[in-house]
Amino acid sequence: VLVVTVLVLINRPSATALSSPELDVIKSTGVLRVGVDEEIEGLYKNGAGYERAVAENIAAALFGSTEGLTLVPVDRYAAPWRMNDGELDLVLMSMTAFSQEGYDKSTVPFFTDRAVILAYEPFPSLAGKTVAVLEDTPAETLLYKYLESVEPEMVVLPCADYYSMRVKLRAGTVDAACLPRTVAVTWHESRTQILPFSIGSIDYCAIAKKESALLDLANELFYDWQLDGTFREWARQFNVEWGANG
Repeated sequence: VLVVTVLVLINRPSATALSSPELDVIKSTGVLRVGVDEEIEGLYKNGAGYERAVAENIAAALFGSTEGLTLVPVDRYAAPWRMNDGELDLVLMSMTAFSQEGYDKSTVPFFTDRAVILAYEPFPSLAGKTVAVLEDTPAETLLYKYLESVEPEMVVLPCADYYSMRVKLRAGTVDAACLPRTVAVTWHESRTQILPFSIGSIDYCAIAKKESALLDLANELFYDWQLDGTFREWARQFNVEWGANG
């Protein structure tokens, strides 16, 4: 049994960051509900990961302990409507569907992942290759930019879900898949390999329903954790690549 222990930090945010009617309401309920990715290697899998560490330490700053934290694994489709329905106070994931819901001004980045190319066989160029990608995601946007600026002979095949992408890759109906590195690691099989193409970066953010005191608190904490090396340590602990926001 693998037991992962996350250090809950003792550095406290400023009194200003903790002083607001909004945070007083959350503290009075004693519960902070945070949406996290569903079973993604390094981010949140088997109850542990980078996103859990972030959520636990936000809760510790707010309540003085992690007892009030409720983690809610949620997929990219359900996250926006569960936020709108008031079921979640905060979500930790890439923007994805949130970018279509007007959340651009209510986010704080905490981790930068890479969009990578995953394949069963290496090849030196994407020219003439068909690459599957999840539709309406940052990876799709980056892949189309790569198509326009680097490799116009590549064929992009948008897919509705990761399952169909994986089936097409295994069946050989596509040559490769473009996806976040964390997802590529989650999919790892004995023959799969990440190819050395530079597609771009994907920001993972703390997302709230509106500009809020909770996001202000997260922003202050994230700034401190970047400066003091906490984000880098979590990246090492959970085997994710340390990026510009971590």
